[in-house]
Amino acid sequence: MKDNITGNSINQIRPQSFSDFVGQEQQKEVLSILAKAAKKQGKAIAHTLLSGPPGLGKTTLCRILAEEMGTNLVEMVGSNLEEPKQLQAQLAVIREHDIVFIDEIHSMNRNTEEVLYSAMEDGLLTYVPQMESLNEIMKAIGLGGSSTRAKTIRLPAFTLIGATTLPGLVSAPLRSRFVTTVNLEPYSIDELKEIVIGAANKMKFSISEKVAEEIARRSRNTARLAVGHLTWLREFCFAHGHKATLETARQAFLLKDIDENGLTKQDRSYLSMLVTTNAPVGLGSLAASLNESIQTLEQTIEPFLLREGYIRRGTRGRVAEQKAYELLKGVAA
Repeated sequence: MKDNITGNSINQIRPQSFSDFVGQEQQKEVLSILAKAAKKQGKAIAHTLLSGPPGLGKTTLCRILAEEMGTNLVEMVGSNLEEPKQLQAQLAVIREHDIVFIDEIHSMNRNTEEVLYSAMEDGLLTYVPQMESLNEIMKAIGLGGSSTRAKTIRLPAFTLIGATTLPGLVSAPLRSRFVTTVNLEPYSIDELKEIVIGAANKMKFSISEKVAEEIARRSRNTARLAVGHLTWLREFCFAHGHKATLETARQAFLLKDIDENGLTKQDRSYLSMLVTTNAPVGLGSLAASLNESIQTLEQTIEPFLLREGYIRRGTRGRVAEQKAYELLKGVAA
């Protein structure tokens, strides 16, 4: 019988502690030490920046850190903080030792980002309170009594944890205010295999080690993709009434155009354009030809292709490596 694990209950699969989190051993040790030291001294953890490609566990590690500290976690996404007042409203109500987590912190606009400078460095928040009455508005513009529109409050000691997939886009003023930077690394096949087996157990979905390895090899060194592939295989098996054999796994991935190297149809189209052109191609031209955004190419497609040696970046554009020619059965120049 199918259990009740769904896309909305993915948190049931997430690791709940550092010991349950597979991989990132050095990074976990750093975060664990920060938490232990802060607890012993009765203070907040120093502001920390988590950096690395998508799907490596930045959000999960932050949630584990809050659990270890026994503190409240306030989660935000940088691109959603379009105006300073949105961030100010969140900061104005934090409590002692709270952890404020801003995912994709590089995507905040500069006006909003500036709110963080004094908050991180001096523990101060300057904001303009909402004026709800005509009397308040008149005072603010000098037509009735005296009023100071901007107010400054002292914040309780808190921790800002920023997460970024593009550390180069984090502005220098913001980056300099983080005391610690933790860089997450892509997972090995063995680590992904362990992650898949652990997630399958939580799903009550029986798979062999060979099937787990098959999933791991197609997951681009990324934990999130590994769990997503496992979930897809599980749905494929339930829909067809199949057991999770090696052959069934290969059929499931074939249906989604994910090859044994983890390359998708989109990846192969990207490589095909480079191989066919047999010359450097600009990122803008690639994005236009593939009908994708430059951001998608830079964040989703290219990191894996670069890491695996299919392409290289040149001064004139992207160039296919011999490995791409071999994959597509082309002839290298």
